[in-house]
Amino acid sequence: MSPSLRFELEDVEMAWYEWCVKYLRETGMKNITERRKKFKETLKAFLILSPAMILIFIFYVIPIVQNIWLSFTNYSVVHMYDYEFIGFENYKYIFSEGINGLSRLIIWTFIFAITVVFAAFCIATVLAVILNNNNIKLGAIYRTIFIIPWVIPSVITLLIWRGLLNTNYGFINNLLELAGFKRVPWLTHPFAAKISVIFITVWYSFPYFMVVALGMLQSIPRQLYEAAEIDGSSKLRNFMCITIPHLLKGMMPTLIMAFIMQFNQFGIYIVTNGGPAGERLGDPGATDLLLTYVYNMAFRVFRYDLAATYSVIIFIFMAIFALSNMKISRRFLND
Repeated sequence: MSPSLRFELEDVEMAWYEWCVKYLRETGMKNITERRKKFKETLKAFLILSPAMILIFIFYVIPIVQNIWLSFTNYSVVHMYDYEFIGFENYKYIFSEGINGLSRLIIWTFIFAITVVFAAFCIATVLAVILNNNNIKLGAIYRTIFIIPWVIPSVITLLIWRGLLNTNYGFINNLLELAGFKRVPWLTHPFAAKISVIFITVWYSFPYFMVVALGMLQSIPRQLYEAAEIDGSSKLRNFMCITIPHLLKGMMPTLIMAFIMQFNQFGIYIVTNGGPAGERLGDPGATDLLLTYVYNMAFRVFRYDLAATYSVIIFIFMAIFALSNMKISRRFLND
């Protein structure tokens, strides 16, 4: 190899080496700068969110941890100040002696939630389809009338219905008596009380579904109905094959959330206090849901340990149920 060629190769190698060193330095500094910038942005975000995180920790995390701890103790009105750790005794009691009450609570809560959501959805869908017709006169007035049960605070609605359904001086029983019928124990008979609380919950729940359904109906392409009319399809068939599938697909997340919310429904307690009462002290009432029974167990029977144990069981159950429903709804929306 000639000396000139050797010197040229050495120059090329040196230039390549210098370029590599320069590139590594530049990219390295750039990465360090980006990391510092991301770290500062993350720190700012944590500082901004810190008040909310502190409040969540105080009012959510600490009570949950304390509730779990109380479920492993004998904390009650008898052992208010000298309670002690007893392990899984409360859980053993619930799943042995109290299993009948727990199973009745779960079954009734499921029946209540399914019935309320299904009935409210059916009523809301029918009303939304009717009110969506532009040929109906005074449609805006009818929409306003049907939304009133939703606009009025639920506490006021529940108190009104508790007065209307009172056995002795309720307006509905007074009308029945004037018509020659006997007074109906709407809130004191176990079966009648269950029907009453389902009806009341549907009463102030269906307007919300109706508003959502009205919005969903606006998004259904009119071409589908026009093509169905050309093919000779009836209105009932259009409703079953076009309207219902589109509403279900759009409202499925709302229906699932409403179903889950019914498990935490505390409003019916204002109407019946969970009654009529069970046969034994501490047994679930006829209209007790999981949440209302925990309240009664804590503030009427004063068994805070059992109330905490039921709360943990409900928490685990609802977490599993919510996660499974989220997966189901995600699959349903992706289809």
